[in-house]
Amino acid sequence: MGTFVLVLVVFATSSCGVFSDDGTTATDGGMRPVPTLASGDDAAVGVDAPAPSVTELVGDPQPDPDSPDTLPPLPDQPVINACKRLNDLATADVIGTALRTRVAVESIWDEACRFTAGGAVAEVHYLPEATIEADWFRRDAIEPVGAVTGDAVGVAEFVPPGSEPAAGYTIALISRRQGAVIAVRGTDDDRALAEQLASIVDSSV
Repeated sequence: MGTFVLVLVVFATSSCGVFSDDGTTATDGGMRPVPTLASGDDAAVGVDAPAPSVTELVGDPQPDPDSPDTLPPLPDQPVINACKRLNDLATADVIGTALRTRVAVESIWDEACRFTAGGAVAEVHYLPEATIEADWFRRDAIEPVGAVTGDAVGVAEFVPPGSEPAAGYTIALISRRQGAVIAVRGTDDDRALAEQLASIVDSSV
């Protein structure tokens, strides 16, 4: 008796359609492409992942160059005698030329210098920026001194630190590291000389 082997061959067919925007299947026989998802994305296959917002930053925000609060601290600097600092800027020569007379230079203390020319007196005091902001910028009758710098104010009196008010003109200014007070009295135009000296001092603070 013979053995019969039945071989069953199954033919399967499949067809793919192209899905239109309304969800129906077109009949052109093409395949709908499947979007590729980024590695680790748990979104469902076939769903476009949202693009990251351009406002999202990686790491710490960058400092604002216009804000002193975000600037790195400056290194400590040794105290340089005020008269030496001003001598390096030829300050006495500027005063002598303006007043047409000889100028005597006197160190009041390490960070204050006095220039005397006949009956005229000019003083420069280097002070911490916090002292300038807490005191001089809050005094009565101050006014901006735009001829010097945006961070300078003037007081229509001769008021160097530790002195009594008198006729003259005083300018207080600040920089990133330090501030200064410049006071002038006894000239034909105290304000003009104070502004000239403040411009020189501004380059040294």
